[in-house]
Amino acid sequence: MSEKSLERKLRARTARVAIVGLGYAGLPMAVEFARAGFPSVGFDVDAVRVSQVQRGRSPVSNVADAEIQALRELRQLEASTDPAVLDEADVAVICVPTPLRPDGSPDLHFVDAAGATIGEHLHPGMLVVLQSTCSPGTTSSRLAPLLERTSGLRAGDDFLLVFAPERIDPGNTRFGVKNTPKLVGGISPESTLLACLLYEACIDEVVPVSSPAIAELAKLVENTFRFINISFVNEMALLCDRLGVNVWEVIEAAKTKPFAFMPHYPSPGVGGHCIPVVPQYLDATARELGVSSELIPAANRINAAMPRLVVDKLEQALAAAGKRLPDASVLLVGVTYKPDIADVRESAAVRVFDEVLARGARVAYHDPLIPSLSVAGGTVSSVPLDAAQLGAADAVVLLTPHSGIDYDAVVRQAALVIDTHSGLRPREAPNVVNVWVPATAALPAVLTS
Repeated sequence: MSEKSLERKLRARTARVAIVGLGYAGLPMAVEFARAGFPSVGFDVDAVRVSQVQRGRSPVSNVADAEIQALRELRQLEASTDPAVLDEADVAVICVPTPLRPDGSPDLHFVDAAGATIGEHLHPGMLVVLQSTCSPGTTSSRLAPLLERTSGLRAGDDFLLVFAPERIDPGNTRFGVKNTPKLVGGISPESTLLACLLYEACIDEVVPVSSPAIAELAKLVENTFRFINISFVNEMALLCDRLGVNVWEVIEAAKTKPFAFMPHYPSPGVGGHCIPVVPQYLDATARELGVSSELIPAANRINAAMPRLVVDKLEQALAAAGKRLPDASVLLVGVTYKPDIADVRESAAVRVFDEVLARGARVAYHDPLIPSLSVAGGTVSSVPLDAAQLGAADAVVLLTPHSGIDYDAVVRQAALVIDTHSGLRPREAPNVVNVWVPATAALPAVLTS
């Protein structure tokens, strides 16, 4: 198939699109391609996930069952574990995970596996898109040679290749795939042009850039920006705690400035598939090039310390009540990495769980979105958030603020509540300890003398 033939198919929306990876990034993208009229097929090695899609069920929380069912009824969306579906694809979009290794370094083996599979089915005129987060140069210097070696074809001449990063924010009701601008950087002008044509069919704004490296770095920069700002406000929370100042009130005062400030709020730490992970790709690249990277390692240290701080506050509050943490029964409420999302990847709440266990306490958790959780080499189940559980706990720690939880009932029925998330409107009761809101706002004498 020639580039002109692919262009005609893209304009007519008859190009067959294969999405490699049906997770939190891949499935929403597959839905948008299918909605735009492209015959779409999701390829995934996870047979359970594929079976769910085929039955009209969504395996991820940021796509509703009804969306899958509607597209299945129209025969616009298929799913398969058979890589042969790539033989008929005009476009292959890679949406696989790019996690970190145990030592914190980038792990691109899923991208390599996807590239090798696509290469075995690559044909002339095909467009390959990498959407997964990666280090600068991955598209041109790693994926392109892999596809060439496997297929015998040449990138830019025989097939088209671009990087177009995913910008999924699970749970964000304002911005989804369709209305979040899409960056597109190809290894050739033709690659960029045809990829833009593909995305313009289903995304409101498509932004071409001059190369894959620009798009790769843009993705890393935008997430690292947030990571560093989160670490900064967490460090300010530590300082304000020592000063006896309400950090939430400080932030509210600062955000009255109508320019050059973006509010961030303290938390038990960062979590999710992007914010804790993406900056490490940027840091690894800097170190490989001999560039001194200072901010990201510092931010890592600050955010890594936050779960321990929460448990320190818990231990202090129990001590004030005449109890020891190793003898205590602790109930954690909310373990996902963000509110109303069934995802515990890199969750700071899970690190709090690990820390409380490590200090010897008996720990249970409640989360309406996570029926079971793997911690400390075992599996535990969510307990009901009822009077019996609340009454039996020596302390209840409020971590992830899911909207469906009755926090008033928790405060009424629990002996001690450690609250990490109501700083803008602190819950006030004799049994509530607000982690980021000091008991007194009085300044230390050294600052008032």
